[in-house]
Amino acid sequence: MPGFWRVTVVYGLGLILTGALVLVASAITLRSGAALIFSGCMILALVAPALVAGMSFGRHFGRAATPPEAWRYSGWFAAIQGLLLAALLGIAMQEFLAQESDSGVIMGVILCAYVAAALPVSRFSFGVGAGQAARTRFRR
Repeated sequence: MPGFWRVTVVYGLGLILTGALVLVASAITLRSGAALIFSGCMILALVAPALVAGMSFGRHFGRAATPPEAWRYSGWFAAIQGLLLAALLGIAMQEFLAQESDSGVIMGVILCAYVAAALPVSRFSFGVGAGQAARTRFRR
């Protein structure tokens, strides 16, 4: 995959910045509608880094990503998101994991569902970002 590390670094930086925004949003969350705000933050944590990485790809190569490239990148992004979520859940759910006998299965189901949602969301966002950056590059 061309520009793999460049796009991955841009994705990581976008992920860090999005994480910082999620922390700020959690600090100022009102009592009503907290679940809606956190759901929006989870979607934002998937969309924003993939969109920025797609824009970086489009600017660097001057073209939109082909469908196989976009699927490979989105698979990589979903794997990164899954590993981060596994680490965060492992830290946050230590008591639950120690008390319940089937807690590992529950955590596995949560991770699978999250990665299954992250894959198409990342694919769509990466493709939109790459296409938009390629179109704006040719307008100049």
